[in-house]
Amino acid sequence: MSVMYNNQNVDEQYASTLEPNLYYNPVLVPGVTCSDEFTFGPAGQIFVHKLNTSAAEPGKPGRDFTDEATADTLIPIQLNNNFQKSKKIYGVQAASVSFNLAEEQLAVATQECGEGWMQSGLGCLVQEGTAATLTTAITDVKDDIVKTRAEIIKAKGRVDVVMCSPDFYAQVLLAAGKDFTPEHNDRIAETGNVGRWLGMLFVEANGLTGSIKYYDSTGTLKTVNCSTVQYVMYYHQTLKVVTNFETARIVDSENFVGSKAQVEMNTGYKVANAALARVRKVAAG
Repeated sequence: MSVMYNNQNVDEQYASTLEPNLYYNPVLVPGVTCSDEFTFGPAGQIFVHKLNTSAAEPGKPGRDFTDEATADTLIPIQLNNNFQKSKKIYGVQAASVSFNLAEEQLAVATQECGEGWMQSGLGCLVQEGTAATLTTAITDVKDDIVKTRAEIIKAKGRVDVVMCSPDFYAQVLLAAGKDFTPEHNDRIAETGNVGRWLGMLFVEANGLTGSIKYYDSTGTLKTVNCSTVQYVMYYHQTLKVVTNFETARIVDSENFVGSKAQVEMNTGYKVANAALARVRKVAAG
């Protein structure tokens, strides 16, 4: 429909730059918030050895050794989460716009697969982590964090990441700025980013809401309800994110004059040691 100023038809134009789409924050970073250390060689499933262990007990001096037979357990990581996006670009469409439609659609497909890849990793973290003891509403943020941390430490673990829901991260922003540490407070006020606090990296995962799907190491599709999750505290190396195939391409179509922008990723997710991850929820309702 034409646009008129009084009785005069005026020209219309379409911008050659695109308004960016919105995606969840990319929070899975190998070596920082997850581990990809078992990404090696061609395989659809990886088994990780974990040797059995027990602390030595004291005895009287002057005695023989008691031999223990070696034993282990296997941790399976099945690379069974496949993400695909394929965008059809008809030649007549590409010829009728002032921007490179194929390249822009490839960028969109890459973002869409990346978002799904990240969301499934968060779902695995929530599903396979251990439920924290506390379930009441969080009123004292610092106290709550320290108590959950103690659960991991008592289980002989360590912790370096707190993956936060948006609502809990807002509470952390307020709580972390209360302590009288001027440089730290100024940085939080200026950037809105907590960063490291109490010896842990606080990450705002705005995708940690609603339901998330992923295939676990048994090949079972899990639908994980994250609506009551406040945060997941964990050691980053326990969240295994292993990708064995990743590609992005623009190919000519054999069915029509035009091309397809295609992205594919194939990944396995596993919390290798549930004792190193605590999922803090609040009671529903």
